[in-house]
Amino acid sequence: MTVLKRELTVSGATANLPEIMSFVEASCQQAGVDPALQFDVQLAVEEACCNVFEHAYEGKGGDLSVSFATCGRDIAITLRDHGRSFNPEQIVPPDTGLPLEERRLGGLGLHLMYKLMDEVRFTFSKGVNKLVMVKRNAVSTAAADQPPRSSYA
Repeated sequence: MTVLKRELTVSGATANLPEIMSFVEASCQQAGVDPALQFDVQLAVEEACCNVFEHAYEGKGGDLSVSFATCGRDIAITLRDHGRSFNPEQIVPPDTGLPLEERRLGGLGLHLMYKLMDEVRFTFSKGVNKLVMVKRNAVSTAAADQPPRSSYA
């Protein structure tokens, strides 16, 4: 079983979102993630990063570490930041049954992460916020048995 591990650390600011998304896209391709699942992974990461920028760092920036790892056919993406923490259980889920004009703006980030990924875990300890998102059976069977290709530059 091939294990692929990659990490990127950038300033947690919207301007760095394209670099983060390129890192995730390249990691997915290198790992052999099923193209049909790659969009889900990328959207979940984008939503998570935007939440860090807006809520944890409140637009002021700070380090954001994005790790990508495979284990067999599963992938795990971990985000670490040093911003303001929160209790995800206190976030009210959006009422997606309401017509669009009756819904409140925002609030879909966590909802999308939970819907798109198979596992979403938050931990907050000693000034470090950690989010782990897992997508199971994302890597093709053939790719899971191959040595990793070149790494992200």
